[in-house]
Amino acid sequence: MSPRVGGLFVHPIKSAAAIAVDTMVLDDRGAVGDRRWLVVDAHGMQITARDTPRLALVRPRFVDAVETLGMRVNVDGALWLAGPGVEALLVEVPSARTTRSVTVWDDTLDAHDAGDAPAQWFTHVLGKPCRLVRLAEQAQRPLAPKYAGVLPNAGRRVAFTDGAPLLLLGQASVDALNARLATLGVAPMSAARFRPNILLAQTAAHEEDTWVRLRVGSAEIAVGSPCSRCVMTTLDPATANGGVEPLRTLANYRVQDGLVMFGMNATHAVAGTVRVGEGVQVLEGR
Repeated sequence: MSPRVGGLFVHPIKSAAAIAVDTMVLDDRGAVGDRRWLVVDAHGMQITARDTPRLALVRPRFVDAVETLGMRVNVDGALWLAGPGVEALLVEVPSARTTRSVTVWDDTLDAHDAGDAPAQWFTHVLGKPCRLVRLAEQAQRPLAPKYAGVLPNAGRRVAFTDGAPLLLLGQASVDALNARLATLGVAPMSAARFRPNILLAQTAAHEEDTWVRLRVGSAEIAVGSPCSRCVMTTLDPATANGGVEPLRTLANYRVQDGLVMFGMNATHAVAGTVRVGEGVQVLEGR
């Protein structure tokens, strides 16, 4: 069987829960609406589930989600937010007049503050002072060459992702991990722990590691570097409780240059669309 798109996921707020979509629209930064919002501290520094696990319990959904013939499509706009112990909150796109500098890893860029109500909502959910911001259109966060693969990276920009516009992961790779976990008496883990944008079906385990260039729907995608994994994968998406798995098991067979690797960073050539069920044509392999 040929590889296919098994699932598509957008993460509007960095480190918060994903939204599953049937059709993923891509713009110049990545999946439309993906990691366009960020929670920051009083100094504008990123807050993620690595340091604040409860952020993973925030569940956004698109207010203006487009549905065509019952198909869910990602958009970039206002959000409804749900979280533990709080009422749902509508967050509108903030005014461009509220620009401030925020820092994501080593990059400082412009964002728009969403206001006091979202700040109070997140402060209550996370248990510490914070604010919600949205990426400014003029923000220029350059795409690193290692994520671009065979595509040119000059002039490319990304949102609040860890670095790559897209993350590819095969369900077979997750299944292979779960087979190892089962021998240890550990319950199976879902792909949600690894936060893919494109979840692949009908592949061999880690087949995505061997790809260089693909065509999926109207999108041409270059596969860049393997994705290094951190403590976020040990958080249960349903509870935000942590542990040692799956990092302990992955460290036995998925280490490269001293880092645990699982899934592949990727970059699309131009704006386009990808749909669940579409075939994946491998144009070039390693």
